[in-house]
Amino acid sequence: MIFKKIKKIPFVALVGFSLTIICVALYIRHPFFVQAISNYTYDAFIRASALDEKSNSIVIIDLDDRSIHSVAQWPWPRFLMATLTDKLIKAGASVVAFDIVFAEKDRTSPIQVQEIIKKYFGKQIKFSGIPEELLNFDGLFANSLKAGKTVLGFCLYPIDRPPQDLNKIPSLKLDNFDTGSAVCKALHGTSDKVGKFLRQANGATISIPELGSTAKHAFFNAVPDFDGVIRSSPLIWGSGPEKFFLSLALQALSLHVGKPCIIKYDIDGVREIQIGDIKIPTDPLGGVIINYRKIQFEREAGFSGVFPTISAVDILEDRFDPDYLRGKIIFIGASAVGLKDIRTTPMSQFFSGVEVHATIVDNILAGDVLRKPPYEQAFQSFAIVLIGLLMTLLIARGRSWLSFLLSVLLILILIKGSLYALNTWQFVFVPGWLILSVVIIYPVLTMIKFWQEEIQKKQIRNMFGTMVSSSVLHYLENHPESFSLSGQKAEATMFFADIAGFTTISESLEPARLSELLNRYLSPMTEIIMKRGGYVDKYEGDLIMAEWGVPYPMADHAVQACYAAIEQQIKLNEIRPVLKNEFGYEINVRMGLNSGVVTAGNMGSQNRFQYTVMGDAVNLAARLEPINKDYGTSIIIGENTRSLVHEIFLTRMLDKIIVKGKTVPIKIYELVSLKEKTSSDIIEIINLYEKALQLHWERKWDDAIELLEKALSINNFDSPCLTLKQRILYYKQNPPSPGWVGEYVRQSKD
Repeated sequence: MIFKKIKKIPFVALVGFSLTIICVALYIRHPFFVQAISNYTYDAFIRASALDEKSNSIVIIDLDDRSIHSVAQWPWPRFLMATLTDKLIKAGASVVAFDIVFAEKDRTSPIQVQEIIKKYFGKQIKFSGIPEELLNFDGLFANSLKAGKTVLGFCLYPIDRPPQDLNKIPSLKLDNFDTGSAVCKALHGTSDKVGKFLRQANGATISIPELGSTAKHAFFNAVPDFDGVIRSSPLIWGSGPEKFFLSLALQALSLHVGKPCIIKYDIDGVREIQIGDIKIPTDPLGGVIINYRKIQFEREAGFSGVFPTISAVDILEDRFDPDYLRGKIIFIGASAVGLKDIRTTPMSQFFSGVEVHATIVDNILAGDVLRKPPYEQAFQSFAIVLIGLLMTLLIARGRSWLSFLLSVLLILILIKGSLYALNTWQFVFVPGWLILSVVIIYPVLTMIKFWQEEIQKKQIRNMFGTMVSSSVLHYLENHPESFSLSGQKAEATMFFADIAGFTTISESLEPARLSELLNRYLSPMTEIIMKRGGYVDKYEGDLIMAEWGVPYPMADHAVQACYAAIEQQIKLNEIRPVLKNEFGYEINVRMGLNSGVVTAGNMGSQNRFQYTVMGDAVNLAARLEPINKDYGTSIIIGENTRSLVHEIFLTRMLDKIIVKGKTVPIKIYELVSLKEKTSSDIIEIINLYEKALQLHWERKWDDAIELLEKALSINNFDSPCLTLKQRILYYKQNPPSPGWVGEYVRQSKD
């Protein structure tokens, strides 16, 4: 039962539904290429929506190539770092944060030189004339760090995934190192420890102990995506169940605000981090999605720059305005080529690592850290289904240009809507896979539909090519949806035409001559039918069956059918003498027309069928054609047809008859001519006839005959008048039964 229902669904719709399911499954499973597409789209959106830096609270001191070449090779002697720090603190910097780890003692310090010579040369040397405080450059740097709010970076060694039992991870012991203060606050009464949600580390490269107690310490690890691009960054990192480390950006901001960090979490992970009045939305791992800023300038060696930047050598040589640094968060980092602090971000492949930390602080201060709504996957899955179903239905049922416009419109809406959500609400809604779904579904379904339409056009061409006019055939090919080959109800007008006395003609003429006669007759008749938009259903010997209103809808089907019937009779009057001269027979054609609801479609066997119509309206049209013989008329139409054409054509009510197989009388009419081309004599005859017909129904025989005589005095060859007069004379001698109400019972079909 289900299989039968599925078979009724159009193939293009089945493919569309299947593609939609595949797109949803791919999005949920997120294979490599899907993630790559999403990332590429995300990067494009970030670049398109990037704004200038907002906080105006950050300055970068750049260890650029000019600084390295002008001062000394790297690493610099620590007294230069001390001098740099002193100048920044004296200028009023709020925080000085180093995106650098000082993991070794300064080998240029006199005290270190002494140790090196003793170790490798076995000589004990002494320096004279050097003040004691200048013997140890690391000590100079440590004293400078203590003079203000400073942060030193360190590098954590992450493990791939935290084990379920956090106690299996030994907490890093960073003796004499201040890694900042962080308070964990559980939400909703959860008792789970926040450490289970954090990235975990079991090792670190830190600065030397001499510097350890003089400044705060924070990790500067970046966590790039699988393609090496940094799109997000952790703000906190765990080491075992109780140990937490703050990122360089978060530590610098905490010192700047003067408040500790509060980590808020629940059973699903970290929810936000709060520093004073500043609330930072995070992902469950305690990370943030970075809202990168617009690149303002290009640094040396192709590096991209966002924030105000001063070369370190300019600070050392006092080529700067101290007021410019007052109250600012200072990040010290390197863009020099040899230092290799190069990061790939959505903004550039050459992005200084220190700019990443600065961007995070700027995001937090500006309150526009990006967020991914927790319901994003469900929403995107629903959107893919909605888009897939909408496109499938439109492509399956609609026009090609409309589905193309919808596809373009959908892509524009997705792009504009995503940019709006990004800029207005800081929601990361990347429509990459939604757009790809459109790009997949539209061309595939369009090609399938095109292929189906070509097959359908060929089928229509084979079926109707010789049965309808070229304009109608073109319409059917381009509007296959306007009709059904499998059967449908339609309002139509049926036409039957037959040559009077054809049996006698066929018995007298040789087959070749008979065939020639039929072709000479059928060709112009068919041409008229097709010109008037009719469909030639079939030929059966001399019989023509045609319809208007199928196989495609026609509002004026009855009018066009009547035009065709009258034009055929006019054409017959033209060719009748010619045919009689050539074949020896005068051709007279009787026609019947009737309108009504029919069933139209392919009828026949499974292997052989024809497009035709069925129904009572068809049967009545077939009965009306031979009735012409009883009244001496050429065209008889049914009551339904007459009601549709009476304003254009002159008709005559002929009678109320009961055709064979029926019990209810019906009214029949003669189709006379166009009203505008009818003479007054004919109108008078028709009026007299219809009055006489009414009188004869009332059994007023003499009054009816009197009117018929008047009509015959105008045209004594009017067949309906002669027929009715003869019937009345018979009724006068043989009165009808008491239950008779005027109907004429016809006993035969022919």
